[in-house]
Amino acid sequence: MSFGFYYPTKSAPTAQWVPVTQPEYPAGEVLDYPEQINSVTAGGTLYVQEKGGQRQTFQFNFSRINQADRDSAQTFFDTVKKSFKTFELEDQNATLHTVRWMNGLNFQLVLFGKYSGTIDLRKEPA
Repeated sequence: MSFGFYYPTKSAPTAQWVPVTQPEYPAGEVLDYPEQINSVTAGGTLYVQEKGGQRQTFQFNFSRINQADRDSAQTFFDTVKKSFKTFELEDQNATLHTVRWMNGLNFQLVLFGKYSGTIDLRKEPA
């Protein structure tokens, strides 16, 4: 199974993180139109205003990764500067997605030398 983070691209990475411990599945893959505004009138008519396009997000939960994996994640996070730079995600099906890291790096120590945390990514429009 392939899974990894590559900056700026997998074909020519200057930084990468290929976790030894794979994320837990199912992984969250959400499609949404978050910029829609809707309201219902007193008479029950629904009005919807489209303010933006579709957004796809990925959420990966990591459980009990080792210190080296956690340190590699932090190095990669520092390289892409959270959401500032895009990078390529290779998912479990070996499909590449251009994404941004959307949440802070928050891997909590759950056992001696083992960390757990969640990574939220936002897919960039093609």
